[in-house]
Amino acid sequence: MKITRAELRDPANWVLGFSVATIAFNGYAFRGHELDDGLIYARYIQNLIEGNGFVYNVGEALNGLTSPLFAYLSLLPALLAGDARVGTMLISVLAAMGTVIIFYRLLTLFIADRQIAALSALFAAGNGITFINFGMEASLFTFLAGLCCYLYFKDRFFPLGVCIGLAILTRPEAVFLVPAMALNTWFSKREWPGPRCYIIPTALVFSQLLFNGFYYGELLPSSGLAKVSQGAMGHWGYNTFLLRLSEMLIRGFGLRRQLMTFDVYLIPLLFLLIAACAVFQRRARQHLIVSGTFLLCYTGFFAVLNIPGQWWYYAIYLSVLTTWVALGLDWAAGRFGQDVRRWLRLSFVAAFALLLIWQQAFHLRVHGRTVREDYRQFGLWIAENTPADASIGVAEIGTVGWYSDRRIIDILGLVSEGNADFVAVGDYTSWLDLHPPDYILSREPPRFYERSVTYLQQNEPDSLVEVSGFDFPDFKLYRYLPQNGN
Repeated sequence: MKITRAELRDPANWVLGFSVATIAFNGYAFRGHELDDGLIYARYIQNLIEGNGFVYNVGEALNGLTSPLFAYLSLLPALLAGDARVGTMLISVLAAMGTVIIFYRLLTLFIADRQIAALSALFAAGNGITFINFGMEASLFTFLAGLCCYLYFKDRFFPLGVCIGLAILTRPEAVFLVPAMALNTWFSKREWPGPRCYIIPTALVFSQLLFNGFYYGELLPSSGLAKVSQGAMGHWGYNTFLLRLSEMLIRGFGLRRQLMTFDVYLIPLLFLLIAACAVFQRRARQHLIVSGTFLLCYTGFFAVLNIPGQWWYYAIYLSVLTTWVALGLDWAAGRFGQDVRRWLRLSFVAAFALLLIWQQAFHLRVHGRTVREDYRQFGLWIAENTPADASIGVAEIGTVGWYSDRRIIDILGLVSEGNADFVAVGDYTSWLDLHPPDYILSREPPRFYERSVTYLQQNEPDSLVEVSGFDFPDFKLYRYLPQNGN
């Protein structure tokens, strides 16, 4: 496709291009970034490309993948590179780049001033959540959610159905796009999609469920069911998702101490105030209905099930917020003349650029490596000092599992069959009978979900032998020697 001179001179395209290039640069700079949950995906993929099956532990067909599409897309680059971490990182970065583009395109449907619409891309390139979630499916989910909304407002219903099906395979919560769009269709008297538009998404979802049933023996992923059971038990506390929402929105702008002005989070409050002005943008009323209804359903899902707030669950809020900020800014700029509008655009470009530079050094220092560096060291030590066929009982399995390359007994049941059922009823010790490990890794003192260690220390002290040489602060590695009758 030929690029015209007018497009080259359009400042909006330069802002968009700079935003995409920034994400690409940070994707390379943060190539060592590893999230604990991201390494769970990576181990599934690595086992598959090495011929061991699509499993976490070799020989144990248990589905711990709540985002199968993300895993499938990561397979090819992982296979070419020989390292699953490369695959998950590449797909995550490409999807983040696609996210800023598709949300910009979405905004151009409602904003005549393309330069203001492009500011949403700069906002996304400058906020921390974009990069913190590299290696996870969050950016793929936000990209597909944005694409679904774009196709919906363009009345392209058949590809919309395909896109919703793919989004559900990325994160099941994408299903809430359906009632959000249905509400707007009814309220705004839009055309309803024809029956054929539902065939492909239904086929995609049912195909995945059938694969799960034949390959893993269960239709739904064990990791998702485990999180639901943990939430029901208050495993991570109560209302943590809602309590962390404001924190995550603030952290999207930078470090807390950097954002405090006169003891107030002035910058986040300013942007939220501008976002609130989007309600006056009549041209974007349908977008506000769809995105607002979706976020309400999405938030209710996590809040009702008491699922703990993880970084990647909040990425969609920042993506939607970027559109609301741009819409609010466009409305506010419309109250003034052309000269003032130009001044406002330049001011926000400068603010976003400053925000980007402000956070860059911090993100490179904190997120350009394994997030749990201590877990990485544990895994490397275990790999060098335990038998290759040893099994390790541990509650946080991603990083330790990847670097130890040992069979992992997941105390919480994400990848170990039956353990989630025990957690669901508050039983944190019976897993020892079901999956007796050779070693147990625990905090010192043990956390409540590691109470099996406390139980053994109090009732069967001879069954636990502390491993000498494992000299790491606040953690202990035990050799487990089950006693008769255990």
